[in-house]
Amino acid sequence: MSRQLSFNTQKEYELIEYPGKVVNTDRMLATLGGILNVSKALGDEVKRMPLHFHPDNPYNKPIFGDSKENTGILLSITVRRHKKDKQRPPEYFVRVLGHCSRTFTFECLCDFQYLPLWSTPRSDNANAASELKYALDTLKPIDSVDLDFFKRKHPQVLSLPELFTHVDVVFSGTYRLDSVEDGQQDVLGVMSKSTYDNQDVVSFNMVDVFPTQPDAQSLKRLKIKYVSDEQFASIKKLFDDCPIWTRIALQYESGLTNDKLRCIIPLLAYYFSNGPWRSLYVRFGYDPRRDFHSRFYQTFDFRLRFSTGLSEFVYSKKFMRQRKAANATSTPSEDRVSDLVQDLDYPYFDEHKLPRSRQCMLRYIDVRMQKIQEMLEKIPTPLTGAVCNERTGWLPPGFDAQVRQIVCASISEILRNHYRKENVEAEVEAVPPAGDEEEDDEADDEETQEEDMEIDDSRTISQSENDIEQIIETITS
Repeated sequence: MSRQLSFNTQKEYELIEYPGKVVNTDRMLATLGGILNVSKALGDEVKRMPLHFHPDNPYNKPIFGDSKENTGILLSITVRRHKKDKQRPPEYFVRVLGHCSRTFTFECLCDFQYLPLWSTPRSDNANAASELKYALDTLKPIDSVDLDFFKRKHPQVLSLPELFTHVDVVFSGTYRLDSVEDGQQDVLGVMSKSTYDNQDVVSFNMVDVFPTQPDAQSLKRLKIKYVSDEQFASIKKLFDDCPIWTRIALQYESGLTNDKLRCIIPLLAYYFSNGPWRSLYVRFGYDPRRDFHSRFYQTFDFRLRFSTGLSEFVYSKKFMRQRKAANATSTPSEDRVSDLVQDLDYPYFDEHKLPRSRQCMLRYIDVRMQKIQEMLEKIPTPLTGAVCNERTGWLPPGFDAQVRQIVCASISEILRNHYRKENVEAEVEAVPPAGDEEEDDEADDEETQEEDMEIDDSRTISQSENDIEQIIETITS
């Protein structure tokens, strides 16, 4: 047996997987719309290729072929056998005609196909069954000059919708009927995504009544997740002490995981999606619109204008959590930065540290700065019957801007002290050790050099301070 190979990989083909047995090539091309429509589909990267089972029938919906990236080669194999000597092994001639990089496949569903058939009674026998007649010529004019079409009498009317199915792609859906159960027969680890966070989400306004009790399904989820009585009591005590909390503060004060909180919180509080208490959890039955003391718990949305000079300290939350999950060993420089920046899980803002992330959702009571807390205390008590503002709550207009300026000034002072300390340490390390005094002339030269060095050092310090000020102004502007 012998084999001979020949290659021609320069020629590229397009593969169409036709869903049928091709006997007549012309009729096959007619179902695809002709060679012109096939060329249009091949010349476009996203165009689908239609296939009509009845090309001349306008009342059938085509199926569409989608293009997929595929790799293949077209082979031509010729087998030659010896006619006289049947025992001689055949010879194979293999030629590579070309390659293809794209394939059109028809894997979608086929819609309803209709033929314009009219039932007409037989004229020869009245008792015989009616006869089906192909009546396409009576439904549409033959051409544009067929004026007799409008003079004919149409015994029947054929009215079909444009399409019957809205999609032609196979979709495997799982449907479940909601039934009233006690939750004892539920299976753990369901495939559907939980909607715990969507429970009791309230839009703030001045008209509606806020929820006073939890949803009936919340207790069912609490049993499924096996939350202990001690864990539930710890969160309940926090809400009894303070009616409004952030999620990170509840997690920090209770020490529970986020999965446990997602089951416990819907039983004790509702969530504001907007308004002065946006992104906060409020205890059921507590209306912050009627309590002037709730001004301490309003939302303070603080965002850093991320720029040069701050990227080495404050990172994004996603990056910090990835580094914390990896438990990477920290270097001495990272330890110094961690002393300057608050921990990612710390829910409060201290006066002498940088914020934990670029954006912090805090309550005003979480900003532990004496000046800001005094400003909150000095806000005058409103008159009897007064209500809070729908946008600013119980705080006067522009109060958040004043607080933001105070926080930015504190951050600027922290950065200024940090850069000054680094410059001083770098200059101390750069001072060379003093040598022995040998001769008076050499000593005079050294004194002169030291005076020049002091002048240069003073210029360097003043220049570095100017650079620091420019960086800080850029960050806090």
